[in-house]
Amino acid sequence: MKLSGFFKKKDLMQEAQEYKNSGKYDRALESYANILKIEPKNLKAWYDKASIHLTLEQYLPALDAYKIIMELEPENMKAWHEMGFILVNLGRLEEALSVYDKLLGSDPGNINLLNEKCMILKELKNDTEVLKIYEKLLEKDPSNAKIWFEKGLIMSGFGKESDSLQAYEKVLGIEPGHAGALARKGVILGTRRQYAVSFDLLEKALKLDPSNWNTWYGKGKVWGLKGTDLSAIDRKYDAMKAFETALGAYTKALELNKTDAALWFEKGVILNKLDKVNDALSAFDRSIELDPNNSKAWYEKGLVLKELGNEANAINCFKKVLELDPSHTLARHKIKQS
Repeated sequence: MKLSGFFKKKDLMQEAQEYKNSGKYDRALESYANILKIEPKNLKAWYDKASIHLTLEQYLPALDAYKIIMELEPENMKAWHEMGFILVNLGRLEEALSVYDKLLGSDPGNINLLNEKCMILKELKNDTEVLKIYEKLLEKDPSNAKIWFEKGLIMSGFGKESDSLQAYEKVLGIEPGHAGALARKGVILGTRRQYAVSFDLLEKALKLDPSNWNTWYGKGKVWGLKGTDLSAIDRKYDAMKAFETALGAYTKALELNKTDAALWFEKGVILNKLDKVNDALSAFDRSIELDPNNSKAWYEKGLVLKELGNEANAINCFKKVLELDPSHTLARHKIKQS
């Protein structure tokens, strides 16, 4: 009986493998299910079953299979890695992160694992932890321009423009023609009022990649700043020319990306500076449509409505601003003035 049972098991495994190899996955899964009824701890059967579910993108049954595999073979890092992949595909990112922490506990210097963990952390918008991983990756590969650039973006998001600039300069030391780094450096220098250098960098970036809406956005931002500075010293004609250039840049950016609320907001600000108040109002409305919680857009819309003599709707806008940002003293002041 034992011998016949052995041949029966062997035949079932062979049959299941043949079905699997020929792409008859339903029949293969039936065969593996039969095998596992007889021998529930058969690791190869569980692995093969899991791999079929993965091929078919059936992530839940694949996950169930891997849970059993981990019970049978808890230190199998390859299986843990595949389990992490499944959890990511199921959108269970916190659980996936725990799996990657376990994997990195066994292999802390694994570049691929660190990069994959970074992707999860980005999805979770945990930039602080992403930055820690970038530091590790840059220790191992200090000439990785992609990671230096990503680090620059994160530092900028933290408001650390000096560190961000340093990161972009590292990128340009490695890849002098990196359009993204040229543009970002240009914007930072523009905010520091180093206009000549800023415009030169932005134009170089646009020549390299004219389809990058972010670079057009940056160009609009810096020309807008220059226009404001020129207005402050009563050079109105030059200021208007600067604002027109900014408007052209924002218009080009919006041709490339019509659904960015911040772009519509910035375009509205420039249109208002150019006394195109009705167009400005339309731009603010579009920004609010895309991002109803943008208190800046509501405030600027209120200012335009007030300028147009629509006091009641202007007050409603200022009230909306205070709903979103109770500390907005200018909106409160505008309401008191009415």
